Amino acid sequence: MKLNIKELLDFFDDKTNSKKGDATAVMAMLGEELNGGIYKDFRNNEVEILEESITQGFKGGNYLDSWMIDKDNDTLLQCEIKNWGARALGGKSLKLDSTDVEVKKIVEYYWNHQINKKDLSVNVKHPSSVSKVLLEMKPPKLYRNISNIEPLVIYWMPISSDSVEFNPLSIVSIKSLNLPTDFYIDKRFSKLYIFSVSLYLRQLYKKGQEFIDLNMPNLERRIKILNEFQL
Repeated sequence: MKLNIKELLDFFDDKTNSKKGDATAVMAMLGEELNGGIYKDFRNNEVEILEESITQGFKGGNYLDSWMIDKDNDTLLQCEIKNWGARALGGKSLKLDSTDVEVKKIVEYYWNHQINKKDLSVNVKHPSSVSKVLLEMKPPKLYRNISNIEPLVIYWMPISSDSVEFNPLSIVSIKSLNLPTDFYIDKRFSKLYIFSVSLYLRQLYKKGQEFIDLNMPNLERRIKILNEFQL
């Protein structure tokens, strides 16, 4: 399915292009396959999104959104996807034609707000809806023998540790995070990968790319259902 990059960014990054509740409803229909698919495009389709559920393997345990497999590097990615845009709590608008100074201001705001003060800080109870990505999850049966597992958070919002080049992928030392000392983290993890869908799409658009082609069978099925509702 080909999606218009400008329309995606205008809708999810700019509050003036939607009414309250619109972004949540539309993102619910798009599901995690939008943001997961865009990360896959960022990786040149060298990762595969798995269908298996991702849980800790015991009743009452935490769960994440998706497993991805990088077969070339024999690596599993355990992913938490957050679809938060401009209309989310604490969200800020960022127009597509914003200057680098304006983008820098918003990127720094989100990094400080989400990483330093909220999702990955001592200010919230852990595991939070984001820090749970650092917990040990039970790998899919087919990949139980893979020892290299990496945590990945995919945000929609324009967030990055790089406020100069606005790199959509940030790699952060877990030791540098302001997490409580008693929060148990899977000992295999030393780095956390944080990806911004918005910043990646902005890069593509700046290079002249107007559309992004994604495999979205769930969205296609939902659109078909909606079409059947009409006269």
